[in-house]
Amino acid sequence: MRALLPAVLLLGGCTTAYGDGMGDILRGQGIAAREPDYDVPYVPTPEPVVDAMLAMAGVGANDTLIDLGSGDGRIAIAAARLGAHASGVEIDATLVERARRNAALYEVADRARFTRANLFDVPLRDASVVTMYLLPRINLALRPRLLTELRPGTRIVTHAFDMGEWRADEERLVADRRVYLWIVPAVAGGDWRATLADGREVALHFDQRFQDVTGTLGAAAITGTLRGSAIRFTAAGRAYTGTVGEAAITGDNWRAVRLP
Repeated sequence: MRALLPAVLLLGGCTTAYGDGMGDILRGQGIAAREPDYDVPYVPTPEPVVDAMLAMAGVGANDTLIDLGSGDGRIAIAAARLGAHASGVEIDATLVERARRNAALYEVADRARFTRANLFDVPLRDASVVTMYLLPRINLALRPRLLTELRPGTRIVTHAFDMGEWRADEERLVADRRVYLWIVPAVAGGDWRATLADGREVALHFDQRFQDVTGTLGAAAITGTLRGSAIRFTAAGRAYTGTVGEAAITGDNWRAVRLP
């Protein structure tokens, strides 16, 4: 779980009791104090948490998983054992070699591959699942890329730390650890022209804040949410559902086209 940045970024004031020493790391003590070249120190994710992360994301044979800061490879290897194609990104060459040996040991080296690289330089577009055990500052630094490079519906799972103002779609407590799941939302914000079930055309406007939307349909106020490309909102007491594309929303008995 490491990234390379100009300086070690540690958060003070954390009182969470992590049995693996994460509490000390967040206070600038322990492993991190001995690793000045890495922005995120290596702390392995417990196996029950690994299992929970993959279960929350529904990882299966059709998935392509990228583990950012992959350490000894345990998350990517577990995903490969579920049939997924997995890759791990790790800045520490020793850990990359360890992960490769572990993949060979579990006979998944053809589906779990590991690369020595800075996680900020890795292309994300092909992933259907992204897993991370990084510090809060790194999560926030990655957040714009996760929202813009990943396709709508991509699942992101983090261990221990959230994404700030981006509310998690699901959260679990596993062996005293927090695990968070986000579904990358489509881009719905902006102006649309909606055609309703009765044939009327009305203006549709969305203001989007991550997966939450507000706005107006004609003169009626809107509140709603996105889960990937699926949108649900209410206006004037009526519920609307649809699928958001780049240029159109296809709904049940209604549709909308994006205005330039």
